[in-house]
Amino acid sequence: MEKNLLLYVLLMIGLMSCNLDSKLSGNKGQKNNNDVKEFSDSVQEDAFNNLYSNQEKQKVFTKNFGERKFNDLEDLIVPVESGVSLESLNNKVGISNISIEHVQKKEDLIPYTNEEKKADESIKYLENILGDSGFSELIKNVCILKDEYALIKDDFYDVIGKIQNKKTLLMENYKNNRDKIRRLAQLQNELNKQHIELDQLINKIDMAENEMRSAAFFFDSAQKRLKESIIKRLESKKNASYALQLSRQAQMDASSSLSNLEASSLKRNEALGSKKDIKDLIENAKTVLVSVNG
Repeated sequence: MEKNLLLYVLLMIGLMSCNLDSKLSGNKGQKNNNDVKEFSDSVQEDAFNNLYSNQEKQKVFTKNFGERKFNDLEDLIVPVESGVSLESLNNKVGISNISIEHVQKKEDLIPYTNEEKKADESIKYLENILGDSGFSELIKNVCILKDEYALIKDDFYDVIGKIQNKKTLLMENYKNNRDKIRRLAQLQNELNKQHIELDQLINKIDMAENEMRSAAFFFDSAQKRLKESIIKRLESKKNASYALQLSRQAQMDASSSLSNLEASSLKRNEALGSKKDIKDLIENAKTVLVSVNG
C-alpha cells in the first residue's frame, strides 16, 4: 500500500513540475450496386421459376415483378455502401460461412478465467495510477527534463571554462591576485564535485526515458495479450491452453510495466530535486566571476 502510494505521489510531482478520392469511391460503389442488382435479379428469377411452373401464373407474376423490382427483397438484400465488395455482401446474406461475430464485440471481451481476471486487475491498477495523463504525457515530461539538463550542462561547462581562463590570466601576477586566485580555485573544486553528479543525473534521465518507454510498451502489450486471450477462448475450447498462456503473459507484461514505471519515476524525481541546486551553483559561480573581474 505504501509502495503504491509512493509511486502515485512521484507521478503527481512529476506531472505538476512541468477521403479516399470521392470520384473513385463513387465508381466503385456504382460497380458494386450493379453487381448487387444482378445478384438480386438472379435470386428473384430462381424463386420465380421454382414457385410458378404454370405459364399463365408466370406471366401475371412477371408483370408484377417488373413493377416492384427490389421492393420485395429489401429485407433480404443488405444495401451496399461505397467500397463494399460483392463478396462482403455475400457474407452478410449468409452465402458464405460467417466467423464468430460475438468475439469482436466489446461487451463479450470480459475476463472470465482466474488468469484473465488477474491480468485485468493489474492493467486497471496501472490505469488508475496513470489517470488522465497516460504514458505519452509522462514520456513528454521526461524529454522536457532531458532538454533542460542539456542546457544546464552547456551553461555549466561554459562557466568552468571562464573560471579556468580567468584563473590563468590572474596567475601572471600571482602576488597581487592571490586572493582572487584562491576564490576561483575554491569555486573550481565545488564545480568539479558537482560535475560528477551532473553527469550521473543526465545518465539517469536517459535511463528514466528508456524505462518510461518500456513501461508504455509493456502496458500496451498487456492490453493486447489479454484481449487476444479472451478472443481465443471464445473462439474454441481447443484454444484454452493458448489462451491461458496469453493471459499469463499479459499479467507479466503489466508487472513489467509497473516496475519500469516505478524506476523511471524515481530517477526523474531525483533529477528534478537536484536541478535547482545545480542552477544555483552555476549562478553563484557567475557572481564570483563578476566580482573577480571588478
